[in-house]
Amino acid sequence: MTISSKLFATQMLDQFKVIEDRLQNLQIQISTGSRIPQASEQPLDAVKLSARKEIETRIEQYQDNIAKATDRLTLVDSTLETAGNLATRLSELFIAMNSDTITSSERLAAVIEVDQMNETILGLANATDSSGDALFGGFSTEQNPFFQQHDGSVIYRGDGGEHSLSASENIKLPTSINGANVFMQVEDGEDIKSIFEILSSFSAALATKDSFSQTHSTTDVSTGLNLKVHANREPQNWSFKLTGPEGIKTISASVNSDSASELATAITNSGVGVTATEDANGILTLVATSGGATGEIALSDISVEGYLIAQKEPRNYIDVLASDKTTVEAKLSDTIQGLGAQSGGLSSLVSSIGLSRTTAGARLNNAENQEEVLVQRSISIKSEIGKLRDADIETLITELQSILVTRDAARQTYSTVNNQTLFDFLR
Repeated sequence: MTISSKLFATQMLDQFKVIEDRLQNLQIQISTGSRIPQASEQPLDAVKLSARKEIETRIEQYQDNIAKATDRLTLVDSTLETAGNLATRLSELFIAMNSDTITSSERLAAVIEVDQMNETILGLANATDSSGDALFGGFSTEQNPFFQQHDGSVIYRGDGGEHSLSASENIKLPTSINGANVFMQVEDGEDIKSIFEILSSFSAALATKDSFSQTHSTTDVSTGLNLKVHANREPQNWSFKLTGPEGIKTISASVNSDSASELATAITNSGVGVTATEDANGILTLVATSGGATGEIALSDISVEGYLIAQKEPRNYIDVLASDKTTVEAKLSDTIQGLGAQSGGLSSLVSSIGLSRTTAGARLNNAENQEEVLVQRSISIKSEIGKLRDADIETLITELQSILVTRDAARQTYSTVNNQTLFDFLR
């Protein structure tokens, strides 16, 4: 095959272009520090690198989620700690106030303190995070989840969900505790009450300690007791323990504001030696059945249907009237109206808040554990990305210098050969 000067020049120029392209690629790799400046250079590694970067982005998002969850759970824990301290103070106040030596003015001061704590806990229940989202509203985070109505009662306007964020491909991390579980569902014996109901009941029991009692008795069984029952218009079940000359029995009957006849019948048929009659004004008179009977007639453990917490102004109660059937000697209320009956609810309150805080702490620990896992995943994926992406600068510089030397030598040789003609070789 004959090689002309033109073909030789074309081939040399093509080789110089290849060398220049490689030099340019090396310079880009050195300046950027990346061994894959363009996906077309190493397509398989470029695909792997893209996949690893996508995983890295997801991990960073998970870390952001955990940071937000940790912030919210820390606020929840702090909020519940404050609520727990208030609950402990309420228990201490109950012990101090549940004494016959306490004066009315001291109880009034306690009422003011309890009402203020109720307002404080309402504020805690409506606490928000740094973004203004409610901590205890469930999925509903844009409004205050707890609302105080005109009658002083508090309702929950959130939902039953729990706000959560993804902590990995398969794990969702709760960022709070549902407010209904924390503030509205305290187990007080067989009843479920809200924290606000328990505080309201304690305040009402303090306020009515001097005006209402839960037991009453007389030893004048022949004259007995005159009672006026204040019931609802709708039939309502009432019960109490009746002590008579011949024994003790729990009386239960349906009563309404128009008639207590069923109650009178139940008392008369109780077998404790007490006869009850109702006059035209609805006043019950309880006397010993036998004329020569001795002992006492007493009422205690009163329970009224629907009466779950103490009230500032009780609507259902019994007036104990003097012999003139007009003068009120005492007012008997449901047992829950008594100050001593508040002990169970306050104890349950302390336990319930403590349990909620334990839950928050466990979730906070879980968030921290997930963060540690993500840190290790992040280190691993960054290492893989580095191996795929980062260039070996020392090797690249060595190759660059070698190619530069080769290029310069080739240029010099080409220049020398290209400037000679056939006559130069025939001399």
